[in-house]
Amino acid sequence: MPTITESLVRRARPRARKYEVSCASLRGFVLRVLPSGKKVYYVRHRKRGRDTRERVGLVTELSLAQAQARAAALLRGAAPPDAPPAPSPTSPSYSPSPPSPPSPPSSPASPRLREFAARFDREHITPYLKPRTQKQYRDCLRLYLLPQLGELPLHTITRAHVAAVHREHRAIPCAANQAVRVLSVIFSRAIEWGVLSERAFNPAHRLRKYRERRRERFLTPDERQRLERALQVGLETRAGRPGAIGWANAAAVRLLAWTGMRRGEVLALRWEMVDYRHGCLRLPDSKTGRKTVPISRQVVALLRALEERRRLGCPWVLYSTTGQPLHPNSLERAWRRIRARAGLEGVRLHDLRHSAASDALMSGVPLDVVGKVLGHRSPRTTARYAHIADHVVAEAVARMGDAIERAQTGTGD
Repeated sequence: MPTITESLVRRARPRARKYEVSCASLRGFVLRVLPSGKKVYYVRHRKRGRDTRERVGLVTELSLAQAQARAAALLRGAAPPDAPPAPSPTSPSYSPSPPSPPSPPSSPASPRLREFAARFDREHITPYLKPRTQKQYRDCLRLYLLPQLGELPLHTITRAHVAAVHREHRAIPCAANQAVRVLSVIFSRAIEWGVLSERAFNPAHRLRKYRERRRERFLTPDERQRLERALQVGLETRAGRPGAIGWANAAAVRLLAWTGMRRGEVLALRWEMVDYRHGCLRLPDSKTGRKTVPISRQVVALLRALEERRRLGCPWVLYSTTGQPLHPNSLERAWRRIRARAGLEGVRLHDLRHSAASDALMSGVPLDVVGKVLGHRSPRTTARYAHIADHVVAEAVARMGDAIERAQTGTGD
């Protein structure tokens, strides 16, 4: 079942018998095409126990956005809004443009987006989302959604409004896509909480997103060696001298490089989470919830060395001079010094996680096992790290060529 779009309306051709196209995005919204070539919008729903179709209007009389708004009103059982005549999408002079937001009625059937956003913050963002995600949602509301849609009642927001917001911020694709995702969650909660009808249309559902440029960087073996030398030199430099690296910052970088953990997971690590017997770290909370991180013998050796620095009464594996958890800003400042010395300009701390995953996959560790180590919910996320280094490809091509040569000359086994 397709989504009815302006392009679909233009392409729909008459047949010997009339036919209908149902919309996947607005359930009950139908385009009927007659043998004469006439095209009519309808809504299909159950009325007094019978399957009923109600005429919305001719394609030549209504724009698609106007037809969707009227159809949504009919499906809710409300009086459809008046719609002035609009040029047909099939007309050569037709030029689609986002509709202006309608003036909100004096007594709306649903709260304005700005009002509902306050409840959404209290009952969804605060209790269910991680602090970093909370900030992302609130920034998205403040910067992108409320300035353009905040005064509109929820039931008047159409797919055209959402598409207009999306296009407005196309210069920053990640932000534009995030705005659509947040709005989709808002409408899902509004339907779930009974603010909107169960049959209400989510205008942000399945809207086509912009392609986002993913930034992924993988360390080569030579770069890993340079990184380790830079850490060692920084540790050997006397405190207070240029280039000195504290033991906690150096240990944090090594844990990130060897385990593929996230920065927040490493900085929040407590000794009670370390399970030497089973060779793992048991994290009670992470980005994806409770998580067990298997650790190698190299990580065990590092943790044993860190235990010698364990401060009495301090639960943190990595801590500052005040006994508090190592602060992210302190680690970032140290990382800038480390990567400059190692010649790794542009490499982020998070790229150490990418590199750990990529090295594991290239060494033959199965995709699902790497996903479990990293705490991924979806194999598709892990597959992003299946980077194949140039030298690996070159070696594979050389082996392939040798095998073909042996087959051709008959010198193989």
